[in-house]
Amino acid sequence: MYSLPHSPSQTRKWLEKELSKRYFKKPYDRFMWWRSYTLKNKPLDKRAPFRDKILNGDFEQGPYLLEVELAKHTMNDKFLKCMTMNGEPDHGKFNQETSIDRARIKRLNEDFEKDEKNKLEEIKKGFVLNLKMTKENMIKKLKRLERKIY
Repeated sequence: MYSLPHSPSQTRKWLEKELSKRYFKKPYDRFMWWRSYTLKNKPLDKRAPFRDKILNGDFEQGPYLLEVELAKHTMNDKFLKCMTMNGEPDHGKFNQETSIDRARIKRLNEDFEKDEKNKLEEIKKGFVLNLKMTKENMIKKLKRLERKIY
């Protein structure tokens, strides 16, 4: 018996339930084929008040990491299907079958990093503009908060 190549952090059922709370399953899009979910609640316009954006959920984490976990489940399923008659995995077939899944995971991780960076920059600007803080003061407070968390 071989162990599965990926160890998703949550079950497929839990991931799909969490994704269905805040996201719609979107139809295939040939320009963004690696994404499977889109927000139910559209982000507010750039000119919307900072508080409204927070309440709308514009700064919450996107679906990217949850979609990566779902892709890992899919890859595990494909691994089990690539077993030979004697119970040995066919690694060549598995690599061929999962090439799109690996590309999808790579793009989802890139989208996650880009999205989080943009949200963090927007939050920093919102704090400076709306809470009348200097950038230096905001950075100090964020570092103190980070120390408390970790």
